[in-house]
Amino acid sequence: MKFVSTMALGMALALGATATIGTQPAVAAKEKKAKPASFNLSKGVREAVAAAQTALAANDTATAGAKLAEAKAAASTPDDNYVIGSITYDLGRKTSNNTQQLEGIDAMLASGKVDAAQQPNFYLAQGQLAYQAKQMAKAEQAIGQAVQLGVADPNAYALLVEAKNANGKPAEAIETLEAAVAKQKAAGQAVPSEWYGRGLSIALNAKPKDAPTQAKLAAATGRLAQSWIEAYPTKTNWRDTLIIYRDLNKIEPDQELDLMRLMRTAGALNGERDYMDYVQATYLKFPAEAKAVLEEGSTAGFVNLKAGSGKELYDLVKGKIAADKASLSKSAATGRAALGAGDAYLGYGEWANAIEMYRMALSKGGVDANVVNTRLGMALARSGQKDAAKQAFSQVTGPRAGLAKYWTIYLDKSAA
Repeated sequence: MKFVSTMALGMALALGATATIGTQPAVAAKEKKAKPASFNLSKGVREAVAAAQTALAANDTATAGAKLAEAKAAASTPDDNYVIGSITYDLGRKTSNNTQQLEGIDAMLASGKVDAAQQPNFYLAQGQLAYQAKQMAKAEQAIGQAVQLGVADPNAYALLVEAKNANGKPAEAIETLEAAVAKQKAAGQAVPSEWYGRGLSIALNAKPKDAPTQAKLAAATGRLAQSWIEAYPTKTNWRDTLIIYRDLNKIEPDQELDLMRLMRTAGALNGERDYMDYVQATYLKFPAEAKAVLEEGSTAGFVNLKAGSGKELYDLVKGKIAADKASLSKSAATGRAALGAGDAYLGYGEWANAIEMYRMALSKGGVDANVVNTRLGMALARSGQKDAAKQAFSQVTGPRAGLAKYWTIYLDKSAA
């Protein structure tokens, strides 16, 4: 059974990962660096640079380029290389030549003469230009250095996310986005929903090559998705978040049913397939639950109870309910029997009876406590016992811990 995500892929970060890639930070770096006159230049370089600057001022780019070539041939010191890089950058700006701008930034950084306070801006400019040139490895290294040095421009994180993803490192890209989210929160600023959307889009498009990479991706994406749903608990976001959780973690059918139950509780089922997948998972063992889901799907306008498979399943489960309900009993000799009874009561929405049987299952033992605590938490949540439900979910470990976390977030965000 598979839901289909409605998330739009390829969403750009609100902070402008690709939309604002340009030369502005490079301009800032250029404007704030020391002027060439403060450098001790070799004679041949000094004369050629002066002539190149004069030519640039007169918009004579051909002469400026020729004089720069002379300066490069005569360069012998870090000061020479820095100033030549500066004029090369200026010429690239004048001619809208990004390759030349990058050459200039590279030369200035390689000279070792960039002031420490301005290095973050220079590295960001280098990374932006490398990104535009599709030199993604270089872009990632430069922007990463800018971030490490504390660059203030939030575009740095956006570009680093995109560069890492382009370099086949989706988990690292998402971890970088997590860092951007944390920084934004620490500054007391709201995190745009699109930031989360971009990270989850990267996760959906990722193709991990091995199990450890898949696990790392799932873990990083899970943390980001949880932050997203905490900040923006809309029905659509709940649906997309839970689908991503399911797909990245490759959960078993029994756990997927509990995920569908959360989706239903959060009002996040959307479309005929959502409802019918839920019904397919419940109609044999939990006819009352299947009937309720079919009726909800009909009310929402997604399921036709008068024709087709909707009518066929509806008639089937209606015919099973009387005998099924008559078989319900709170007399259970084993933990497994108590769990089965609890599941049955859960399907009928009889929360108090379900809670009683799940607690009996835990006391008798012989069951998977993580399954029982997941469903005990669900029954407590549906009965309005938030604190007790959260306590039950806190006991869930292993593969179900992520789902329990989502239930806890739902409780925190739902009305008292």
